[in-house]
Amino acid sequence: MITNTTSINRLGNRKNNQDRCLVIHKQHTSLLAVADGMGGHPRGELAAQVAVDTLREHFEQQGSVITDPAGFLRKAIHSAHLSILTTGNAENPPVNPRTVCIACVIQGNQMWWAHVGDSRLYLLREGNVVQQTQDHTPLQELLARGEISKEDARQHPMRHNVSRCLGGSSNLPKVTLSSTVLQKNDTILLCSDGLWAALTEQQLLSLGDAYDLESAANKLAEDAESTSYPHSDNISLVALRWIAGSGAGKPNTPTISPSTNRTSTESSDPVQQAIDDINRAIIDYASEIKKI
Repeated sequence: MITNTTSINRLGNRKNNQDRCLVIHKQHTSLLAVADGMGGHPRGELAAQVAVDTLREHFEQQGSVITDPAGFLRKAIHSAHLSILTTGNAENPPVNPRTVCIACVIQGNQMWWAHVGDSRLYLLREGNVVQQTQDHTPLQELLARGEISKEDARQHPMRHNVSRCLGGSSNLPKVTLSSTVLQKNDTILLCSDGLWAALTEQQLLSLGDAYDLESAANKLAEDAESTSYPHSDNISLVALRWIAGSGAGKPNTPTISPSTNRTSTESSDPVQQAIDDINRAIIDYASEIKKI
């Protein structure tokens, strides 16, 4: 697989960097991720770090080809959620850190992505955004119902609220999963809201047209920071330019509705569901023990 990849993480005007990025490659497969720790809760940086560490561990346990990329992403993100809860409970005193997360697997000429919260993925092609994740936020629900405009949303008081995250509740979050086929010179952008909330769509599209991906990504981060000054959030992005696939065997592809390009987010594996239930019970039990 032939690609060009860059990753950027900036502090912005914050005292603490709660964003984390992940870029990891194998011969036929790449995993990209951005986790943005939630600053309204304690230790957001801990939750983000656990999220990318868990994704990395799950990826390293895979062979050179992932046979079910969508299932891999769902299980890895759910595992990250449970690990965040366990890690937070192990702190002294216990904390309840939270993060949002976007992750993407590129394999052959296909990509699969999964997200929880408002970190985003954009697929840029020939000067257009051909795919974009929809935020898990109350604001996105208002937009979907046509109750507010995109212009109103940029200044709305609820623009930083999310309706789903990793950590927080012992219930597993619903993960939105999607996939598509890549074309030569497609550009994949994963980013935290510190980037996309500060820039226009036209500015983001400049990344897809750029010959030098790293320089263009740095320019976006600089523009986001200067536009938001002196209140810039942490700014993180991972970008990949897809040039050609490999001879890897075709993985099992989940059924996708042509009208929505989204896969089911629910597990049909009773064994995995039982494991998830046990993990939640262990976390709840550990929390009660600490109260004694």
